[in-house]
Amino acid sequence: MSYYKVIDCKTKEKKNLFIITFTVLKRSDWKKPYLQIYGIYVQPEGNYAAALSIDMKITSIYPPHFFRRYRERIVRDEDISNEEIIRLYFKSDWGFMGAVVNEDFESVYHCFEDDNKEDKVNFVATTSRGYCFGERQGNINIIKTIISENMLFDNQKPLFSKLRNEFNEANKERYGWK
Repeated sequence: MSYYKVIDCKTKEKKNLFIITFTVLKRSDWKKPYLQIYGIYVQPEGNYAAALSIDMKITSIYPPHFFRRYRERIVRDEDISNEEIIRLYFKSDWGFMGAVVNEDFESVYHCFEDDNKEDKVNFVATTSRGYCFGERQGNINIIKTIISENMLFDNQKPLFSKLRNEFNEANKERYGWK
């Protein structure tokens, strides 16, 4: 059983929302919680999220398209508000394990995002709920889309299984998953 505390902070002028979550997987870990910091900000095209990874010194930007795909492919619930969808993603997110995109991964990306044939991605990452594709620009990751495990065709599954296994092993070590 895990315990968590969520703190919401809203800026006065632009009404941007910053969310800080402290999570422990057991009571004895209360002195060393898992810290998650992200912000939600609104642009004309929709809600964005920016998440800080303090230990890796990276910021990940999640555009509205990512959350539309998350709603459609993972959550499958049209009644949840955009802010709730973002909160749900981060509540169930336990980091990600990334790899550099090769031709095979890029073809999978374009298989599911065929309206963006010219769009480039340079990493793929396993998350708790699926696989994300994105582009790294310096110390900023732009997370473009997500696909679920069950969306993969049989011939695509071996390509992603190594990444999934590495993610599971890393989380076993870090969080004591069984």
